[in-house]
Amino acid sequence: MKLKKLFMLLFILNTVSFISVAVVINKYQKSTINLEDAYNMQYKSLILADELRQSSDDLTRMARTYVITGNSMYEEQYKTVLAIRNGELPRPKRYNGIFWDFLSIDGSIPKLDGEKIPLRELMKNANFPESELNMLFTSQNESDDLTKLEHKAMNAIKGIFLDKDGNYTIKGKPDFALARELMHSKEYHEAKIRIMEPLDRFYRAFENRTKQKVDEARATVKELEFYVNVIVLFSIVFFLMSFFIILFRIVYPIDLLRRVMLKLSKNDMSVEIDKNKFDDEVGDMIGAVEIFKENTQKLLTSEHQIKQAMQEATTANKAKSIFLARMSHELRTPLNAILGFTNILQKSMNATTVEKENLNIIKRSADHLLNIINEILELSKIEAGKMELSLKNFNLFELIKEIEDIFAFRCENKGLKFKIETLNLPKYIKADEQRLRQILINLLGNSLKFTNEGEISLYIYELNKKLFFEVKDSGIGIDKSNLEKVFKPFEQVKQDNYTQQGTGLGLSITKELVSLMGGNIYLKSQVGVGSEFYFSINYEKANEEELSKENNAKNIIGIKNENFTKTILVVDDIKENRDLITLLLNSYGFKTLEATSGKEALDVFENEKLDLIFMDILMEGMDGLETMQNIRASKNGKDIPIIALSANVFEEDKKEAIKNGANDFLAKPVEEKEILLILEKYLHIELEYENKEKRIDVKKELEILPKEFVEKLKEKALLMDNDGIFELLKEYELSNDLKIYIKNLVDEFKYQELINLV
Repeated sequence: MKLKKLFMLLFILNTVSFISVAVVINKYQKSTINLEDAYNMQYKSLILADELRQSSDDLTRMARTYVITGNSMYEEQYKTVLAIRNGELPRPKRYNGIFWDFLSIDGSIPKLDGEKIPLRELMKNANFPESELNMLFTSQNESDDLTKLEHKAMNAIKGIFLDKDGNYTIKGKPDFALARELMHSKEYHEAKIRIMEPLDRFYRAFENRTKQKVDEARATVKELEFYVNVIVLFSIVFFLMSFFIILFRIVYPIDLLRRVMLKLSKNDMSVEIDKNKFDDEVGDMIGAVEIFKENTQKLLTSEHQIKQAMQEATTANKAKSIFLARMSHELRTPLNAILGFTNILQKSMNATTVEKENLNIIKRSADHLLNIINEILELSKIEAGKMELSLKNFNLFELIKEIEDIFAFRCENKGLKFKIETLNLPKYIKADEQRLRQILINLLGNSLKFTNEGEISLYIYELNKKLFFEVKDSGIGIDKSNLEKVFKPFEQVKQDNYTQQGTGLGLSITKELVSLMGGNIYLKSQVGVGSEFYFSINYEKANEEELSKENNAKNIIGIKNENFTKTILVVDDIKENRDLITLLLNSYGFKTLEATSGKEALDVFENEKLDLIFMDILMEGMDGLETMQNIRASKNGKDIPIIALSANVFEEDKKEAIKNGANDFLAKPVEEKEILLILEKYLHIELEYENKEKRIDVKKELEILPKEFVEKLKEKALLMDNDGIFELLKEYELSNDLKIYIKNLVDEFKYQELINLV
């Protein structure tokens, strides 16, 4: 039987049992009350009959005593008894057979403290049957008749006698003999017998009736006692049966389930469950636990597979990180030499125009390769969650002007219009300037790549404490099915009207950077019409006083205080990297020493007085980290600046280098500007920066020169014809400052700035 039906049956049985007990107990209580009422009625009836008999005896005793003694007190008491029996005086509350025995002394006064009610009325209220009540009334009537003889005797004592009409009007001498004769005469005794005879019949009838009633009530009580015992016994049986059913059908199975669940919670799958043992709800629960056990076994198997997959993924991720680090190191190391020596050769005045153009191609190719490496490493950082924002205060208008300078010339070369519009922008903000610049260059560069006619525009505005950017172009557009694809890494849209270029990482990195800066990016595009990129970033307002005082954004053109004696040690196990740094430092008048290993670096450090050390990290034998630790452990090595150089550019590599004693960290390939800024920071040299005010004056000077010169200069700059530009400087009369300024721009291949200037 199902537990639900079993519970309903037990509930009904127990309810009926308890209701039966309640009903029988209620009847039992009523029967005991009836029995008690029967006893009470018997008692009260006896009291009334006894009072009738006693009052008759009291009257006889008082009358005879008065006749003998002539004491008026007994006459008074006689009258009081009659008055109480007839309801003329209050009935004493404690009126019993011995009441008058305590009042036989002269001067005693009876305490009449009850209510006035005739004895006949009390008999009526006792609910006697009519036959019994008539017997009592007959006895009382006979008692009343007897009082006539008693009155006659007591009046004889006073000398008062009856006339012929039956009234006491004749007065004479007291006749004690007559009074005694009357009180002890045969007539008086017969009158007493007439009083007692109905009482005797009443007692017999009353005893029979009350005995029968008491017996009936007693039999009912006894019968109900039996029923109560039986029903209580059955109730106890039902209760015990319910308890054992609950114990064996619920408690034990649930305890079994508890033990099974505890074992399963400890992944103990050896537990056996007999789900067919119980054909009820508990059996269903056991079946559910069995399913849970099976699912747990599957889950444990899946968990094991997941752990194995996670371990494989961790191993693969570690392998990927090792690969990226090694790839970065192996590619950056030669790129360091390529870019470094290319920059040095570009400054050489002995190179021909063709040679300088070839060097420029080499530099652009190396920069492109370095950009690809940086994009891959950037994506790796994003995937690992290691990308962090570097918030600082900067001039937003200068960043916008920089973006305009970069793309205006490139758009003009492709015959495209380029415009930037702004609305309600704060001039100074706090954000990650480098990441924002990277996002804008990625999006605008993407538009430039796939737009062959029309225009490219950038619209920037502020709303609700966010900066919003819209990049629009009239390029080839993207099909709707490919809109999500363009934001995935290494994905490129395949179309016939353009050649794929790049790694396919630019937009993926851009999306992650926008998200990192607290914004969102989305794309609208239509094939043959163009594309529109919309994105937003969070920012904080800043003011001019909060701007960083660093001059990193300015162009460095040399060192002012070149008359100094500084010795710098360059440590690197690759000759090309040592030669590059050494050549660069020598060009600015620094004394340089070289070391090819950590051990050799320690020897040089112990024998020479050094002002600064450039330390490569990855070297055979004693690497750079161990070498720095040994230097810092020595007495003279605590204060010397050590700059770590490494092709491993992950953040943990930088932290590890700083932790092991480096003051600063430079990533390969190292730019000349970065080295000069490090020297300014640690050797206190004074760098010479480009004078923007002078540039403005130069522009004004160009405006007053012949238009022919400006057009020729622009033509030569577009062709990147260095020799032609130098011939123009000789042909026309220019100020010395203007000649030096234009010559520096040409030497540094800054043709874009030169074209913007003219």
